[in-house]
Amino acid sequence: MTPGILTIHLVRHGEHDLSPGLLAGRTPGVTLSERGVDQARRTAERLARTGGIAAVHASPLERTARTAGIVADRLGLPVEITDALAEIDFGGWTGRPFTDLDEREDWRRWNHFRSGTRPPGGETMAEVQGRALGFIDELIRGGPQGSAVLVSHCDVIRAVLAHYLGMPQDLLLRLEVAPASVSTVEIGPWGPRILRINEEP
Repeated sequence: MTPGILTIHLVRHGEHDLSPGLLAGRTPGVTLSERGVDQARRTAERLARTGGIAAVHASPLERTARTAGIVADRLGLPVEITDALAEIDFGGWTGRPFTDLDEREDWRRWNHFRSGTRPPGGETMAEVQGRALGFIDELIRGGPQGSAVLVSHCDVIRAVLAHYLGMPQDLLLRLEVAPASVSTVEIGPWGPRILRINEEP
């Protein structure tokens, strides 16, 4: 099948209920706060006005699956869970207080040199970017389908946007991706076009 035009709406999960002083990562049981639920509902309303959305895909973590569920219910669609959109595996940093991490040389290097740093026991930024883009490529190869919502995590979305912007991974932190924000990319035979970045609910 000839690839067509695909519009992807990259949605970050709403605010979660874990202390903001901790690195959530893949910590199990972290879901949305009340504010996060409200953010997801407002994002769902915004996406409903967009029209043409044919699928909702989400990271398997609770906070993304809940956000996606709110969006999908509003759109009358099922949620398709994929590991390709999961949060970065932060390995030994998962669940640690940021005040402790700030004292670590490897954490400081990670935040300045993403392209050459691996979290202890975790995955590199290149691996994160590769799995997310690989999934998007599968959607493109699947043929024309209008638009799809991909509910994921801040740095995963940054990695996708950086690729389509031609931005080095080491500059990822220059991109703001707020909770429940929408960033939209249109991908066609001519290549990608960034339609919006970090549009908050």
